[in-house]
Amino acid sequence: MSIQNTWNETNHPQDDDLASLLQASRLSKMSSHNPLEKIKRNLLINMCWGVLICIFYLFLLFYFRVWQIQLCVVLVLFFSLWALYTAFVQYKRIHAAVLPGNNVLQELKRHYDSITEWMKIQQQVALFIYPVSATGGFMLGGISGSNKSVEVFMNKPGILLALCIALVILVPACWYVTKWMFNYSFGKHMKVLKENIQMLEE
Repeated sequence: MSIQNTWNETNHPQDDDLASLLQASRLSKMSSHNPLEKIKRNLLINMCWGVLICIFYLFLLFYFRVWQIQLCVVLVLFFSLWALYTAFVQYKRIHAAVLPGNNVLQELKRHYDSITEWMKIQQQVALFIYPVSATGGFMLGGISGSNKSVEVFMNKPGILLALCIALVILVPACWYVTKWMFNYSFGKHMKVLKENIQMLEE
């Protein structure tokens, strides 16, 4: 059952806003192309990828017994678990039914604000993790390529400069990639959701 039909059943039949919504042909796409349903589906896909990524980090944690790399992996793993948890919380918040005391417009606004804030926080916190992840990857690649310990590899001339250059390049690149991925997964559905809110407000 679509979210619109559920709203229709759970709200008072004399709700003028809801009646107007259901009768407006320009909002008919809410039934067949419900943005909340698509956002919830993409959150589920996001969580599946999150689980796979966490498993990969666990593999790195136990395969590479180098404490510097393990420290970086643990920090990134904690971030990934936190991101997975927040995505699950957001997933559970999206309900087809209208909360008691709310109308359709209030529900759409509640979901839009919650999802927008979730994406914003995810991107902001990730900015602190990118340098850790890049440093761990840099050290991992270095010891794998040179067959030397982290201490010996990092003390080579120019290595710290190379690490700084890598961070300057990788951190902004990761931020833009993350922003693009959020936009790819949720952007167009959030746009439709916002359009529906604007139409109801009219």
